[in-house]
Order: sequence, then C-alpha cells, then structure tokens
Amino acid sequence: MTKKCDLLITGCSEIVMGHTETARGADAGKYSTIEHCDIAVKNGIIYEIGRGLPYTAAETINGSGMTVMAGFVDSHTHLVFGGDRSEEFLMRLQGASYEEIAASGGGIKNTVMNTRMLSEEELFKSAEKRLLKAFSYGTTTMEVKSGYGLNTEDEIKMLRVAGRLKKKYPDTIVVTFMGPHEIPDGLTEEKYMDIVCEEMLPRVKEEGLAEFADIFTEKGVFGLTQTERYFRRAAELGFKLKIHADELFPLGGTELAVKHHAVSADHLMRITDSGISAICASGTIATILPGTSFFLMSEVYAPVRKLISGGAAVSLASDYNPGSNHGFNMQFVMNLAAMRLKMTMGEILNSVGVNAAAAVDRHDRGVISKGKKADLIMLDIPDHRHMLYTYAVNNVARVIKNGKTIVKNESHFDKM
Repeated sequence: MTKKCDLLITGCSEIVMGHTETARGADAGKYSTIEHCDIAVKNGIIYEIGRGLPYTAAETINGSGMTVMAGFVDSHTHLVFGGDRSEEFLMRLQGASYEEIAASGGGIKNTVMNTRMLSEEELFKSAEKRLLKAFSYGTTTMEVKSGYGLNTEDEIKMLRVAGRLKKKYPDTIVVTFMGPHEIPDGLTEEKYMDIVCEEMLPRVKEEGLAEFADIFTEKGVFGLTQTERYFRRAAELGFKLKIHADELFPLGGTELAVKHHAVSADHLMRITDSGISAICASGTIATILPGTSFFLMSEVYAPVRKLISGGAAVSLASDYNPGSNHGFNMQFVMNLAAMRLKMTMGEILNSVGVNAAAAVDRHDRGVISKGKKADLIMLDIPDHRHMLYTYAVNNVARVIKNGKTIVKNESHFDKM
C-alpha cells in the first residue's frame, strides 16, 4: 500500500546516522551508515528510513550520488556585532598577542564601540547575511549570544536582533544573554555585575529575550566570586547556564559550571585535571572550539582525548565572532577536530550532532533517526569519510530544515 509523506529523498548513496542520544563513554564514537536508502519526512519530522519506501510525496528529491547527514548544530556563536577586527588580525600576524591587542584598545571593547553605533535594523541586516551564509555551509541550528553592548539598552538591542532572526527562521536560533562578556571602561568588576544582576538580567527575563545566560570567566575579566553571583541570580530568574571557561588561564570555571549544573562549559583550552574530572562526572557538555585556537595561531587546543576517555560528552562549535574566530564553517571545524584534536569520525559526527544539540538543550535534532527533526544536509561527496578528507571547500549541495529546502548551492545543481 502506497503511503503519503511531505518529502521523500530517494536512493541516497549513503545515509550517516550518529548516536541517537547524548554520546559519551563507550558511545562517544558510535555511528552507522546505510547505502542506497530513502528518507520519508512528514510534518518536518523524519518518518521512516529504508530502501524502496512505498510513499508518494508532495516533493521528491533524488539522492543519488549524495551523502546525507544531520544538519550541523553550532552551539556557540557571537553572530550579532558591528564593525570588524581585520586590523587586529594583521597585528596578530605580526606577533601581537590577544592580551596585547586588548590592552591597546582592541579586542571585545573595539566591537562594543562599533556595535553601539549601529541601529537594531543595521545589526539585523548584517547578522541575517551571516546567518544565510552559515546555512549554506550546513548549519541548521545556531546559538546566538549578546555581549557587545555592555550596557542595558545595547544588550537588549542585540537580543532583539537575535529574536527577530529566531522569528524569521523558526526553530533555528537559540538566544543567549552574555552581558558579562567584558568590563566596561569606568566600572569595576563588582560594580558592573551589580548592573548585570539587578538591571540587565531581570529586564531580559521580563521581555523574554533569552533562554541562556553566559559569562566570560577569565583572568582580567570575571573571577569565580562574581561568576558564582551571576550564576545564582540567573538561575533564580529561570535562565539556563553557560560559561566561557579556562580559555586563556585555568581559573576553575569548569568546576564552578559543574557545581551550578550549567548546560555547557565552553573553550576549555586550559582546563585542569580537576576540571576534567569534574565535567566528566557531570551532565555538563564540554563544548570545544578548535577554530579559535587555529585563528589565534595558538598551539594550545583543548585536551579532548582526556575529556572523551574520562567520559565527558564533547560537542564542537565554531565560536564565530569578529575577533578570535571569524569563521562559521562547521565542515572546517570537523577537519580541525580530526587533525588537531585527534578525534575519530564517529566522535566528530556526534559532537556536531546530538552532543551539540544537547549543549543548547535541543534533544530533538542532530541525528538522522525516526522521530527526530528533518534537519538534513546533502553532501556532494562519495561517502562520509570525505568530510574529513576534503577540506577548504563547501561539500554541501542542499540544506533541508524542518523538511523544507532552505539552501540549494549552485555549484552542485547538476547533481540535484
């Protein structure tokens, strides 16, 4: 008997299926593939997977010659910002460090100045342009942070931009408030945290502008005392917690994140053995951002092998931002994970899929499996191994979000 569905992808050369739940321990690298297979989608959900599915569909796509994977979940970005920091990048090429650039007036404060100068509409247009490019590289869910306002009105402005993107591109954007991203000039750490906790967080909550609350816990920015204060206030108001931890100096932010049941602790390049033990024994996701180490030309990458062997759930994200990683190509993040972090194919697939979805509390996506969201990417490669073998090109031919095509890359039209 012929059944009906909304979308039928037929004859896929290969379908790549990661672990269906958060992958850690013995499951960290589990995945499987099926060749010459079909996918039926109904109401934006994967309805059935198999060979020769007996369906008639409103839309049928020929998957011959295509490798099909779940769309990437990019669980850490700073998508909304004004200006750029290309001049700082040139300074870095000449040997200046991140800290030296910040001390000379560059860094986050440079972006804050340029972000404050732009209207909500101007920020929306630039952020949307970046988002559409990220879609074309296979990202189907993206977390977006504030943090370049550093005062109530400009933080709210950034969050409203993210909210507009969320409304225009349904079920795609996860919004995070990150007012404590830097300390504004003229204020102490404690005085600024007064404003964040007493003014910003309640306002963001009242207007329903963010789901998560994040903080940059780092030497010269926010220490453990103010981080804990922030976590307590944010949790009291109902925000889910995230943290930028142990990136440049090992302050113990990871341990604090675990103590407060943060959904994720991100960066972790300088995480200590104590931090590794804590996160491995917790439900907090270890979000690793290898593009940041690469862009900063650092030899220090997060100790992923220790994290995985200890039982941590590891996710991978871009950390797209104007200063420390001006790139959102999750395919390249996968390349770096293989070459610099020594992750296996299965570990990488799960870290850009189900584990990344867990890092933004979206357990309905990140893997091709019956009942999961039909967020899919069709790749013009012979098989999934070429995701790591082929680099510095866009392998994505088509991007499907909630069962509907949102990107069809012209260079692959002859295959579609």
